[in-house]
Amino acid sequence: MAAVAVHVFGTPITQGTPTQRAEAAAKSQNADDKLNEVLQASLHSQKAEVGGVNLGPTSTTVVLLYNATGDTMTYQTKHDWHGHVVGNYPITIHNGQRAWVIFKHVGTDSKGSVGAVVYNIHNCTDSMIAWNNPPNSQKTAYCEMNEPGYYSSWACDWKVIHNKLMNSGTTSKASMKGFTTKVTIFPPVGCGISGYKAEFIRNHKV
Repeated sequence: MAAVAVHVFGTPITQGTPTQRAEAAAKSQNADDKLNEVLQASLHSQKAEVGGVNLGPTSTTVVLLYNATGDTMTYQTKHDWHGHVVGNYPITIHNGQRAWVIFKHVGTDSKGSVGAVVYNIHNCTDSMIAWNNPPNSQKTAYCEMNEPGYYSSWACDWKVIHNKLMNSGTTSKASMKGFTTKVTIFPPVGCGISGYKAEFIRNHKV
């Protein structure tokens, strides 16, 4: 059976003000360590899907997104340095309790899985998350935030972003206009498969 490209878990939180919705989502996102359980289950499911066989000089990144901004986030653009997403990137990410969105980015050459995707938050800022998942060397995660439309404009220099990604660590954090983005890339579970978690958070009323 073919793998589903995007998985959505849970029911979004839609009642209350944006701040109330964000607070409810933030409190619930990892209750009883459920968020990490979903990530680990997805990683091992992917490992089982390939039969536990090392896929050679490529890598797969299982990306988990969690929206605790109080509003629906919308896809803006993407950039693939190496590899590609399986299917399509999720177009919307709802704010919500246990509303986790998971997709896979698959490497196609010896550089592994190296990509980025951008989502708009509250029509006031764009959040860019990027991952570097090479087969046999240090994995890195990077994020930043900018004005809406920036990452689709001539002003965006993806070479500069790539350099920042390569020089980053396994975690990264950025804040803008009352919102914060946090990303983490995890050690591989085997077969060239690694997990990457991105959290989008409302800091206060904006």
